[in-house]
This record gives sequence, structure tokens and C-alpha cells, in this order.
Amino acid sequence: MNIVAHAPGGKPTGSQVAGRKKYHRWRHVCAAVLAALLMPPLAGTHAADGATGGATSAADPQAEIMEQEAASGRHAYKNLFDGKKPGCAAMAGEWIKDDAGDAMLLSAREAAAGNTTISAFDAGGAVMTDLKDKTVPTPRHCVVSGYVAPQVSFELRLPDPKAWNGRFMLVACAGFCGTVTSSACDPGLSRGYAVVTTNGGHDGSPGFQAAWAHRDNAARHDFAYRANHVASLLSKEIVAAYYGKPAAYSYVVGCSKGGNSAVRYASRYPAEFDGILASAPVLDYQGRVSTSFSWQAQALGKNGRTLFSPADLKALHTSVLGQCDGADGRTDGILNDPAACKPDLAAMGCDRSGLSDRNCFSKAQIDALRKLYAPPADSKGQVIYPAGQTPGSELNATPWLAAMPEVPGTPLVQHGADQWLRYMAYSRQSDGDDKSAQNFDFDKDPADMEAMAKVYNATATDLGSFEKHGGKLLMTHGTADEGISLAATVDYYKRLIKAGGGLAATQAFARLFQVPGMAHCSGGAGYDRFDALSALETWVERGTPPEKIIARRSSPSAAGDEAIPLYPYPLVPRFSGTGDPADPDSYRAVTSASWR
Repeated sequence: MNIVAHAPGGKPTGSQVAGRKKYHRWRHVCAAVLAALLMPPLAGTHAADGATGGATSAADPQAEIMEQEAASGRHAYKNLFDGKKPGCAAMAGEWIKDDAGDAMLLSAREAAAGNTTISAFDAGGAVMTDLKDKTVPTPRHCVVSGYVAPQVSFELRLPDPKAWNGRFMLVACAGFCGTVTSSACDPGLSRGYAVVTTNGGHDGSPGFQAAWAHRDNAARHDFAYRANHVASLLSKEIVAAYYGKPAAYSYVVGCSKGGNSAVRYASRYPAEFDGILASAPVLDYQGRVSTSFSWQAQALGKNGRTLFSPADLKALHTSVLGQCDGADGRTDGILNDPAACKPDLAAMGCDRSGLSDRNCFSKAQIDALRKLYAPPADSKGQVIYPAGQTPGSELNATPWLAAMPEVPGTPLVQHGADQWLRYMAYSRQSDGDDKSAQNFDFDKDPADMEAMAKVYNATATDLGSFEKHGGKLLMTHGTADEGISLAATVDYYKRLIKAGGGLAATQAFARLFQVPGMAHCSGGAGYDRFDALSALETWVERGTPPEKIIARRSSPSAAGDEAIPLYPYPLVPRFSGTGDPADPDSYRAVTSASWR
């Protein structure tokens, strides 16, 4: 292991740093990519658990390099600062040479104690939704900003030693990443954690924008897993040097893509974190953003236009609730267990040629709804992604299924699929040049994307090493999630149970909690305020698994302190029919329809 930490007097010039960013290790990628482009398609390459079988367009030229870096990372960034305990400001300007990726600490500054308001985005991203919209105190802390070559930017917050709780947290970025969201550190910092977050290995625009990945296979691997990995390795060593001892416990948290990143640690780096907290994890990232988005885009209409307006989705939600609300013992506008809802779509049809009732739908719309609620399938009817739209999520489905304000007339599923297919989905990136959601071939394309499915997906069910390490996995998913279907997470958890030797054996280290009425990551009309992190800490550090988590409603405001119990899957809450429905003691646990 070749590690050199340069003091300020010996650090490289700006041009040298830029040169290292461009050429450090990654110079080998160009030759590997060129070789891959000249290779004929390879047959018989199988994807990770949960992907479709068949031939691929090309082998992934970056995989071997990344596996070598993963192996070397076990001993990365040791003996920083020449073994000395650094002050905050003294860390600025440190250049660190390491086989896992050269790093530069660009700045380090003291930040005063204060108060900060936790936004819904930050609360959901860190899976600490009990803090949403709350103003919380943050301690005096050191803010360290830097990068790991070539483009993994990060920010690390280090509480004053007297305020540090002895723990470390990685907040994994969401969406297509592309920026360091500093405020994502605030929820953990407010609890005394040393916290780091990254840009996912690239700079890009918010939302589903993927041009940064064009012909850049290394950037795609950074986005998939390496950015979080190297930033965490470096940050843990900085933590150990700054406090004079390593963190006693390490946690990784995230939602959506962040949830994917968190869960995949259990299989790829099983000893790196003690606790994993993932909300609405898009586990089959390739399948959801390519196959499932394209399926929904084609169902919605042609040329990127959608058959549904926000008003239509509101009417649809009312119709679905009219058929299914109350099955959980209470008519409250929330489906505690959407798997029990099988809406009669034909009953919603009517003639809309004139100014007819807006609370019903045309034949074309009904045909589209049949596809939207069904899982994507090939021409033979074989399911190729395990979930359709979730009943009860319709009110939250703008802009996913209705017009997206940033791209007039285009739903988010169309825009997201177009970006992903063009820049991200294929090992040989030129294969995506002419691809779009509208010309996606459900018989052929899923197999052609297998190589990259192995890169992006967190669908592995062999988590024996993580369990042996003593790790605990806690997943939460809203029943009104419009972005990532609850059914996809349930499908994964059921396969985890099958691979892990049964429900009891799996629940010993991994648990899933359905959250009634919560939208994607947070929000919605349901119970989106709960403290999953404390439940995980107690499980990891005291050995007590969570049997119940109390969740409260954010809206409507009249809900007050209304609360409900969350149970580990396959159990879901049902109102007993007596007592105060705002009291969690008025609910009992029943088995989800998806388990029967």
C-alpha cells in the first residue's frame, strides 16, 4: 500500500492536482473501454439476483478495476496526518496519495453552534423523518470539504469532541446525485454524529439528468457505489485522527437511490457499516428506471405526452379510495396495506367525448390504467419487473405520471427513462444513442442491459457475511409511494426470506416496515413522522430488535398528534374498531395480503 500524506509545503500545484484527477488510475479505463467497444457482443453473462437472463451488448470494462480497488480499500487511508491528531483548520490543504483513490482536503473550517430547520428533503434522505420541519440545535463543528480522485466531492461534519456521540454516519445521495447537499448532514449532526455526504462521483443538475455519464464508465461506477465507499473510508480515518479514536458504531442511511446505496453495502462491503437504514430503496435501479419507467411512459401515451392531468390523478385517487378505503378497519383516506386493494377499473369508465363527469375516464385512459397498475411484462406475459403503480399513491403521482413542469407535457417517467437509456443503461454506451422510453423493447432490451444491472442494482440476497459481522438492516417504505412501488421492496424482502432460511432467521438481522400513507421518502397524507434511526441504534448497540415503531401524521394539520404503530413485515396495522383511532393502542397487527 503506497500512502503519502503531504504537508502544506509539499502539496501539489493546482495543475498537478488537475492532472492527478484526470490520470490517476483512471487512465487505464480509456484502453479498457476502447477494447470493449471493439469486442463482439458477449453471450451468457448473467445479472445479479432479480435481473433478466440473456445476452449482453458488451462486458463491463470497468468491473475488474473496480473489484481490485474494492479489495485494496480494506486498508485505505491509514496513518493520516503522519499519525498526529490534527486541529480543524490544520486539515485544509492536505493531499493524500492512496491506492483507493488520491484525495485532497480543500478546506476545513469551524462552524458555530446554532439552530437549523430540517427540510422534508433532508429528513427523508437521512431517514429521520421525525425531525421534518423541526428546528433543532446543531453543535459547534468542523466542516471538511474535499474530493477523492477523479470527481468524488464530499463534505464531512465533525461535532466538537464534547458533543460527539461516538458514531459515524454516511448519508447516501438520491436521484442521479450530482451535488453535495450539505444540509443532508444536519439531521445526523443534530444528534451528535460525525456525518459525511457526497455528490455521487460527478457534478450534475438536480433531478434525472445524466449527460455527465456520457461515454464515462468510471463515472457510472462512482455513481453506483464507489463514491460512497471511498468517501466513507477516508472520512472514518479522518474521524479517528480528529477524535483520537475510531467511531464505536457506523451507520449508512438514505432514501430512493440513497436506499439502494445503503442496502448494497450489506452484500458488497458487509463489514463497513454496523447499521443500514434504507427508506423506499430503488433496489432494482436498472429495472425501475429503464424497464418500469418505459412501461409506464408507453402506457401514458405517445410522443412523451400523457393521457392524465393532475386533476385526473386526483379523481383517480378518489375512485380507488372509494373502492378500497376501510379495508384496514378505518375510512381515513389511507391504505395501510395496498396489496389488499384490487380496484375495478372498468367501473371508472365513461364517455368523455363531451363535458362529461371528470370523475370517470375514457376507454383510452382505462386501457392505460390497466397497464400502469400491472407489472411490466414481455410479449409472452412473463413479468420482468415485480411491481406496477401502487393503489393509493395517485394523489402523489404528479409529476411522475402527469405533466412535468420543467419539461412541459412530459411526465417524469418519460424524461427519466430517456436520460437513463441514453447515458446509463448499457455497458457499451453507444447502444443507448437511439434508445428512448417510447421505443423500449420489453422482449429484447432488459437482457441487453444485464452487465450494468450488476453495477447498479442492490438485489443480492446472500447477506450471510453482513449477518455474521453483526450488521442490522432496517428498511421502511410508504404505502402511498408514487416513485418506487412498495411491491418491489416487498418482493425483494420475500426473496431475502427465502434465501435466508425463513422469516425468523431473516428478521434476526433484517426487517421491513410498511408506512401507511407515506409518499416517496416522506410526505403524503399518512404517517411520515417516525424515528427509525433510534430503533436501529437500539438493535445494533443493545441487541433489541424493533417490534413496533410509532409513526405520526404530518398532514392534514387537523391530525394533531394522531399516531399509528408500524410493525415488521409481514404484519401491518389494522384499526380494532374500538377506542380512539388517533391512539396507536387502538390498532392490532394483521398479516399483509401480499404474504398470503
